[in-house]
Amino acid sequence: MSKTMVVSIRQFFFGVVTLLLASTALAAPQIQPPEIEVEKITRNLLNLFDKNKEEYKKDRDGFVKEVDRLLSPVVAFDQIARYVMGKYTRRSPEQVDKFEATFKDSLLRFYSNALLSLDDTSLTIESVEKTPESQLKKYIAGDISRIPVKMSVRTSTRSVDIFYSMVHTDGRWKLRNITVDGINIAKQFQTQFADAVDRYGKVETVVDNWAEIMRGKDIKAGK
Repeated sequence: MSKTMVVSIRQFFFGVVTLLLASTALAAPQIQPPEIEVEKITRNLLNLFDKNKEEYKKDRDGFVKEVDRLLSPVVAFDQIARYVMGKYTRRSPEQVDKFEATFKDSLLRFYSNALLSLDDTSLTIESVEKTPESQLKKYIAGDISRIPVKMSVRTSTRSVDIFYSMVHTDGRWKLRNITVDGINIAKQFQTQFADAVDRYGKVETVVDNWAEIMRGKDIKAGK
């Protein structure tokens, strides 16, 4: 085989590889900034609440179902639940899956009741901060594990700052944590879980009775 023919084959080979790599890069899905998803879901939730506020105050379970429908696809309940269990995920791995389901229900009810307790004429999104391109690149590169999104919601009397901690999983952005007026919700739940384990002595007891514990009910330590 001539030298010219060898060079031509090599050029063809590398040309095909380059084309394939370029095609893959062009076909790869582009990750939109997380604030787009945050604003969309928040607007849908606030619109739902404003239109049916009085009805939902009479039917809280109905409101929980609607909140579940809107939030379940965009909340990383599994990651939040593991964070809440903290060190006990390693001590009792068999309890993790069970707690995830229980925790999801308690978190949805907590969020729903928080909205229903607001005696407000209106709730509107005042502002949503854009994610810097440099931060999004760091996330894609794996240099950071979450992206914070700051939102300001206006009530009839004041502005409330909300910080969403977002992760990209299952092909979309999902909520990993939320901080409202300086209160870190996931951290608060984690403290409550640890305190409950200290009080009742067993992770199993806390997992099995998490809903009752969150409602402030006292349970038997051996239950």
